[in-house]
This record gives sequence, C-alpha cells and structure tokens, in this order.
Amino acid sequence: MTFTPLFPVTGYAIAVVLVLLALGYAAYRDLAANRYARAIWLTWSRRTAAFVLVAFMGFGPSITEESSEVARANVDVYFVVDRTGSMAAEDYGPEHEPRLVGVRHDMLQIVNELGGGRFSIISFDSAASRQMPLTTDTAALRTWVDSLNQEITMYSSGSSLNRAYTELAAALQRGAESNPQNQRIVYILTDGENTTEGTRQSFVDLAQYIDGGAVLGYGTEAGGKMRRYDPLLESNEYIEDFTQSPTTAAVSKIDEKQLKQLASELGINYVHRTEPTNTKDATKGINPKLVAADGKRIVKVNQLMLWPFAAVLAGLLVWEFAATTYRTTRKVG
Repeated sequence: MTFTPLFPVTGYAIAVVLVLLALGYAAYRDLAANRYARAIWLTWSRRTAAFVLVAFMGFGPSITEESSEVARANVDVYFVVDRTGSMAAEDYGPEHEPRLVGVRHDMLQIVNELGGGRFSIISFDSAASRQMPLTTDTAALRTWVDSLNQEITMYSSGSSLNRAYTELAAALQRGAESNPQNQRIVYILTDGENTTEGTRQSFVDLAQYIDGGAVLGYGTEAGGKMRRYDPLLESNEYIEDFTQSPTTAAVSKIDEKQLKQLASELGINYVHRTEPTNTKDATKGINPKLVAADGKRIVKVNQLMLWPFAAVLAGLLVWEFAATTYRTTRKVG
C-alpha cells in the first residue's frame, strides 16, 4: 500500500495531532467524573476510532495499478499536401486511380506507424494554408484525409511548390521555438509539377529544422489525364489543354528531377509512390524509442482505496447514532 495525501502532509499531521489531544482531554474529563462507567469508555473509544479512520483516509491510502494510456511521443509530423489539379491525374496504381488516392493511403499509413506523435497538415493549391495545427487528435486527421480532394478546377491557377514554402517555414520555426527537444518530421506529398512562371524557390534553409521525413512523389513519366472537379456539379469531363489545336485532354507527368532536388535540399529521402504498399521507406531513420508503435504505453497509477475504511466508519457512525438516541430516549422516559 502507498499513500497519496489529499492535503499538505505537514499541516494535516499537525491538525490530526491537535484534534487527538482535544479528544483525549474531553475523554479524560468525562471519565474523571465516573471512571468505572463502561458506557463512557465505549463512547470515547468509538469516537476516537471514527476520527482515526477519517484522519487515515486523509493520507490517501492507495494501491498501485498498471494501465495503458496514449503515449505522447516527442515527434512532430508535418504533412505538406499538394491539392492542385494535377494530383487528380489518373496514373496511380494498377487501376489508374487519381494520385490523391495514394496520398490518402500513405498519410494514414504514416499516422499508424508514428502513433503517439503530434500531426499537422499544410495544404497548397492556388494558395497554401494550415489545415490542422499540431495535434494528437488522429480522429480529426483521419476525417480530413477521408475528405481530401483536389481544388475546384474553375479556380485553379497552376501548380507551384513555392506556395508551400512560407507556411511550412513558419510552422517549423514555431515548432523549434516552442518544443526544441522534439523531432520534426516533414512529409511533402506531391507530383513536383510546376506550371507557373519562374523557378522553384530553394528549401535548403529549412533543413536545419528537420530531423527526418520524405518527399513522396506521385505520378508516372507517361502521365495521366485529370478530371474536372466542382463539388456542386457532377462531371466526368477531363481538364483540357488549350495550348493544343484542336484542344485535347491535358496530361500531367511527375517531375522526379524537381522532387529529388527538393529532398536533397531538405536532407530527407525521396520515395516514388506508385501503388498502395507500406510506407516503411518513408518512416525509416526515425528513432523508434520516441514513438510508441500502437500509440499507447503502460503506466503505473495510484488508485485511492477509501471504500473499506469508509464502510467501517459508516458502521461506527451508525453505532454512535444508535447509542446517542438510546441515551436520549432513556432520559426522557
């Protein structure tokens, strides 16, 4: 048995001693008048026993039990997700599904493998935004992943990794300042395609904040066609390439040169994702000692054990009430 005091120990112990002295003095005075009265001995013995039980319960008698709880690993995982129209290109897996199908699969696989960490999501299309701050709420993250879709085609303004830079840099800097002891893991899920003017901004200055992760590339050299998307309209039409005459369905191709260069700048691996297999290549190198495999750990918890003493105390109080009632009624009679 261990003890988990309900009150500050020193002050509580002093109060208990003072009350015991007061009880002793009251009992002494009562017994001095009739020291051979058996009822008086029983009365003060009962009252003292009741107080001792209450005092003992205040010291918090406890037993130690083992239980599981969600482990808070020292790992912060940042997902940077490309939602531009090219991520709808139908060249992922044997069934030629949209690339975003692979993104959904891989995000959930990584969450399972790094259970217990904190996760954040940054998405980019025509603009970048933080979709989810660092959180251990994997249920909310799974809901976001399940609803992940490409940007609305009407509002698309091409693809560019530059849009993700500012938001990712701010998130990593905040994380490094608030939890410098944590590992910061970054996953960039994109096809690397750049259809806007200008060159891609270097990400090399972000490497100092990153301890691991991967650039996950989606798509094929042959490429795939992309369907239009509007949540208010049902359409199976493909996005058209108006640079051709006559117009044809636009084709998006992976840019592995850009993706490998991006991974090199960040100091992380590049992994080409072509089908829904495990993501071990993307999570290797992360210290497994800091991440609970199932997101749980066994901890020892002190559980208060008051009910046996409370049961005895209740019996003493019933006895006190009965004795007091008996004496009162006898005097009146």
